[in-house]
Amino acid sequence: MDTQSLILDATDRRFGDYGYNKTTMAEIAADCSMSVGNLYRHFKNKETIVVATMQRLLQGKLDAGIDAAAAQNDPLDALSAFLLTRLRQGYAHFAETRHLFEMMELIQRRHYELLLTFENDVISALTLIIERGISDGRFHCLDAHQTAYTIHQATLRYNHPMSLKNNSLKLLEADLKELIALFFLGLSPRSNHAA
Repeated sequence: MDTQSLILDATDRRFGDYGYNKTTMAEIAADCSMSVGNLYRHFKNKETIVVATMQRLLQGKLDAGIDAAAAQNDPLDALSAFLLTRLRQGYAHFAETRHLFEMMELIQRRHYELLLTFENDVISALTLIIERGISDGRFHCLDAHQTAYTIHQATLRYNHPMSLKNNSLKLLEADLKELIALFFLGLSPRSNHAA
């Protein structure tokens, strides 16, 4: 494991257990069995570590969703896999992190562009799935990007830390599957709809 990953793993645990405000660079360094000076060679301050931690988390969720979608032959299964995998990955992290809101507040207040970048990346990934469905004749829509944007907006609940913390995974999965069924009904070519 490279040094930066070691630092981010330790930071993820410490921020989750004790919170951003109560964590010091000295504690992070001790968790990594390194000097504070060495830690500062990798990250200039605690805030840059939070940003890197959040980038890694968001990228991991996105990559997991893309990989799950790519493993499916049918575009509907790919859409389902993308959305459900991101829910499960987010739930596993957010539901067990006591001080996540403190970190999210910092990111939203001082690094909102990071969230916007990943939102655009998620919409781009969804666009590719929709375009694949159109190409395969499984989906019918006039604007794949707009449809992807709409799906992303409709599924924000399944990625929001408050929702993940206050609902069971079983409930969220059941709700999301119902929503996916509605997406499929709306995306299906009109000839597939009952008269």
